[in-house]
Amino acid sequence: MSNLNLYAVGAILCLETLCGCIRSTVGQYVYRFYLQTYPHSMIIAPHYSNDSSNTDAHHLTTINNNTNCTTNAHIVTSGAQAWAQQRSANLFFWIDLSNGIPVIIATYLLGVYTPRLGIRLVAMIPMSGLSIQISIWLAIIYFHLADYWWIIASIIVGLSGSGSVLIFVLHLIVTSCTTERERSSRFVLLGAITTSLSAVASFAVGYYIAWRGFTDLFWVALVLQLLSIVVGLRFIKPSHFIVETSATSRCRNHSVELSTNANNVHIREPSKAWTEFFEVFTVFTFNRRSHKKSISLYVTLLAFAFYTFTSSSMAVFLWYLLGVPFCWSSKEIGNYSALSSIASAVLRVLGIEALTRFGASDPFICVISHILFCGSAIWIAFAQHNWAIYVTLLINPFTTYQGSLTWSMISKWLEPHERSHAFTFVTETHVIMMAAG
Repeated sequence: MSNLNLYAVGAILCLETLCGCIRSTVGQYVYRFYLQTYPHSMIIAPHYSNDSSNTDAHHLTTINNNTNCTTNAHIVTSGAQAWAQQRSANLFFWIDLSNGIPVIIATYLLGVYTPRLGIRLVAMIPMSGLSIQISIWLAIIYFHLADYWWIIASIIVGLSGSGSVLIFVLHLIVTSCTTERERSSRFVLLGAITTSLSAVASFAVGYYIAWRGFTDLFWVALVLQLLSIVVGLRFIKPSHFIVETSATSRCRNHSVELSTNANNVHIREPSKAWTEFFEVFTVFTFNRRSHKKSISLYVTLLAFAFYTFTSSSMAVFLWYLLGVPFCWSSKEIGNYSALSSIASAVLRVLGIEALTRFGASDPFICVISHILFCGSAIWIAFAQHNWAIYVTLLINPFTTYQGSLTWSMISKWLEPHERSHAFTFVTETHVIMMAAG
């Protein structure tokens, strides 16, 4: 049954990855929309070294009133481009701001009460919220709704917990289906699989935007999200995953001798509900485990928080490639994203296997990952040519181990009944750092 559960997790992750690749293009759509609505502007298709151009209405073009945007050319950004970038930035500022507080609250509540609500229900809530968000996007496109509907969609998906809660649930499932010895490799393997799929999706999405535009893609995203819900309802069985807390663990220890057929049902005391609510803040206290383990947990959490915060700053990287000196199109961004995902999928797995064979521990691997991340960020900051951007593809795959290994390291240092609340804290940290970044 554990293999079936892992396959179900893999299927959901793949569907969510495909859907996420499409949803990530919404920024390009908004930017393109504002370019089209800029008054007194002249849209000129950009000229590239391969002399290719596209007149598709949905293709992300570069606006320039006086000069063409050529690869590696240092040009002055036109008024239309600056206006579109400013409007897009303002809109997404309010989208992120309106999403931040709801997703923080929802992540905490759903994480704390996962043992009571059940894994399947908690997984369905964010998937349903994402489906509603995409539906609102389609309504905005077809009915030309006002900009505040983007914010409403963001609030709804925030109240559902967004993808953070879904990842939290899937990590709980993987943890319960694997042994301590194989857990780290399983997390990295699942990450590599989804990254490989993301490579193919990014490549296809970039070319599809150039051919047909964004609208059809958003319909595909909605279908993929609904398929994720179907897979979750079919294969995530609440009876297969009994998420323990300290209260349920104590209750089971008292009742195990009195019950001859528990059938996966644990008696819970009603008075423990509010205790569980605050247990997220006490699960890492020093009196629960040895001093050495506690120090290791705090260092890991601190490293994860800084990693998440700095990674969130790289979210503007693709927007950076749209402007000077690169002036990339949607197709070029799709090509780069695809190559990045392929390199990440292959080199990440090879890297973790090589380091493990040499006897490197998870914390040491994370240290190497942080050093390479700093080097990659500095390199990108001074990059002026396309080749310099592509060089980072050889470094970036080794900069993401902290995100994958944090869950594995924490699970090894905690008791089974502590993992749910600990994972909730990690997820909440991720959400807060992403919002702050």
